[in-house]
Amino acid sequence: MSFALSLLLASAPFSAQDLPAPEPSCTAVRPAMPIGLESWSTRVALEAGAATRSAPVIEVGRAAELRLVPLDRLAPAAPPTRELGTGTNAGMALFQILRPGTYRIALGAPAWIEVVRGGRALPSAAHSHGPACTGIRKIVDYRLAPGRYVLQLTGAAANTLPVLIAPAQRGAA
Repeated sequence: MSFALSLLLASAPFSAQDLPAPEPSCTAVRPAMPIGLESWSTRVALEAGAATRSAPVIEVGRAAELRLVPLDRLAPAAPPTRELGTGTNAGMALFQILRPGTYRIALGAPAWIEVVRGGRALPSAAHSHGPACTGIRKIVDYRLAPGRYVLQLTGAAANTLPVLIAPAQRGAA
């Protein structure tokens, strides 16, 4: 307990009901998954590529557990747009978009996300944290046209990374 809180408790006449409610335990709740990310908990294991020629294909709407490679082994599809620390992990995967729309990339651990097409990293449309207790760490949205893309992940501390690419709205896949 912090000094300020203990001082407040000692000097203020209030009851336990005046204290903020504790965060719910993740074991006691079953959070609703965001639309399109319902397959998060069923992942297929894939070896991330160190180069585009060795990159696996991730099916849009199907979660994957990507086994990453050391960052120094990565031959990036586009120069990383962020300075990355040594000793981190990275990897690439390919994915195909059939219909234009906004697509979300959800990760289960911290890493830098880049969607690459034609040798250029594309700008993201939105960023958010994953819902509490879902295992989703971050969600980044991209507006994409039909075609093949490279998902380039860098700066990960973990050796494996849960990933899901899904339409932000139903019917876009």
